[in-house]
Amino acid sequence: MTAKQFKFAQIISAFVIAIAASQSVATNNFLLLVIVVAVAAPILFWVRSQVKEVMADERDYAIGGIAARWAIQVYSFAAVIGMVALYSQRSINPFYEAIASTLAYSTCFLMILYTLIFRYHQRLKFLADKTAYAAVGILLIIVLIIAGIRLFSGEDDWICQGGQWIKHGNPSFPAPQVECRK
Repeated sequence: MTAKQFKFAQIISAFVIAIAASQSVATNNFLLLVIVVAVAAPILFWVRSQVKEVMADERDYAIGGIAARWAIQVYSFAAVIGMVALYSQRSINPFYEAIASTLAYSTCFLMILYTLIFRYHQRLKFLADKTAYAAVGILLIIVLIIAGIRLFSGEDDWICQGGQWIKHGNPSFPAPQVECRK
């Protein structure tokens, strides 16, 4: 199998996964997506093993390692800032505390996972392919940015006006217990 054929297989599998994801959301049946991804991943690994051409060299692995390190650092920094900001606003919206806790724990998990994988490969004296880790980090950052924009848009929230909390949209939580000072 050639590298071009492998790229085509990747595109087809991404297309099938996208269809499964949209169907899962539309039917509220996420088991379908899990099954499709669980089937597609081993197939892609097998197809990749059939490629006889060079897909990456040492320079690609080195750049991937640098990109992964930067992605982890940027995510950790952004998550800590987001966590502090959300904790400071937990009296306005109680869901912010849960989101802040999730950011804190995910950052700790990411750092521990990175340290374990780094130590494992350091002992093997082997340069590992960390491109996948960088991609996951970038994807998480994008998801957090989108979630942050959605959370702070004020669409379904309580707004302080004239000393009273005014319902804006359809918030899924009661009015804040703190005094409205505007």
